[in-house]
Amino acid sequence: MSLNMANISEVLKLFYLKELRYQLNDKASALLAQLEKSSESVVGREIRMALRYGRVGGIGNRPDDGVLPTPRARQTRQAAFETKNIFARFRLTDKTIEASKSDLGAFANMLDQEVKDCEADARLDLSRQAVGSGDGVLCALTAAAAAAQAPATTQAVGVTTTMYLAEGMLVDFRSAATGALTNADHAACEILSVDSDTQFTIADTAVEIPNAAIVCVAGNVTSVGGAPVVYELTGVQTVVNTGGTLYGINRATSPWLNGWVTTVNGEISETAIQREIDRVETKSGSETNFLLCSKGVMRAYQNLQTAMKQHVNNLDLKGGWSALSYSGGGQPIALVSDKYVPAGMMYGLDLNDWKMYQMADWGWMDRDGAVLARVADRPSYEATLVKYADLGCQRPRGQWRMIGITEH
Repeated sequence: MSLNMANISEVLKLFYLKELRYQLNDKASALLAQLEKSSESVVGREIRMALRYGRVGGIGNRPDDGVLPTPRARQTRQAAFETKNIFARFRLTDKTIEASKSDLGAFANMLDQEVKDCEADARLDLSRQAVGSGDGVLCALTAAAAAAQAPATTQAVGVTTTMYLAEGMLVDFRSAATGALTNADHAACEILSVDSDTQFTIADTAVEIPNAAIVCVAGNVTSVGGAPVVYELTGVQTVVNTGGTLYGINRATSPWLNGWVTTVNGEISETAIQREIDRVETKSGSETNFLLCSKGVMRAYQNLQTAMKQHVNNLDLKGGWSALSYSGGGQPIALVSDKYVPAGMMYGLDLNDWKMYQMADWGWMDRDGAVLARVADRPSYEATLVKYADLGCQRPRGQWRMIGITEH
């Protein structure tokens, strides 16, 4: 087979797309693997989700000849929010392709590596966004970066955490209040090294970075009308929260949209977990069926079981994931840790209330007929994988979160 753009595109469509969909849908995180994917509530660019709350009227006790209770349906509030645009993109230079023409095996290996690298990094970012706060903030500066002294130098940046950062990432430094870049030179800065839990190094940006800055994935946050606009998924932390707005609805005037947030400030206990499970069941009729926590909280829970001399069973989940089994109700509840859940935190979710609303599954941007398309003004070709989707929860009141748990 000769090497040309047409057969490279066919390889990407026929041999890679199915596996990429599996990896990004089922292997990005245990949480995403469990969620139903649906396009039924997607209308045009928007997700339209009916939020049900309150109790049904028409229920009550009366005397023999009394007036029957007045029927009234549960209250409904229509939420409408736009799908988010998620892209994964890789590039090959024309010179690299030309050099591989005489060795199809070498080209296949090179293409395979590029696709796998792109898929692996897309999985990591999806996992982060799925459990994230929805504000696009990776961390905040704890002190201003040193002013540049000379070209080709580097700057060390002190931040609150580097758990979401990695070498090679491109990040923006922006104002938390407005979403605007702190300076034009602070766009798409490359992380050269992650030095510690609280410091990373970037290439010299020529201008001092103010300590009021937040760090975001390059391009994921912008400023419109003096306010931040975020293009990331509506993550679990956004939903299981109180105050602010959710799906464009003000929680201050719609308190049934608030999740339950409890501060522990101490060791994890089965009593504390059960209290939250019982609370949401009593208040909203929700049945917690999925527990999600940080790595340190998982170790604390395992230590608790060891101290109590209890044997913990494992549960098999969709997507090939495995979970510990928490016994606190009629059915065992899966307990899973995620590297992107913030320290000291545990969620209790009813997955029946959650969906990944999508216009369609992952696909190549190939409306012009070319999966591997020419880059304008560059001797390169690129392929872009895309999905228009967002997470939605129909009953935030049925979800809970504990914070301040002592990690082990």
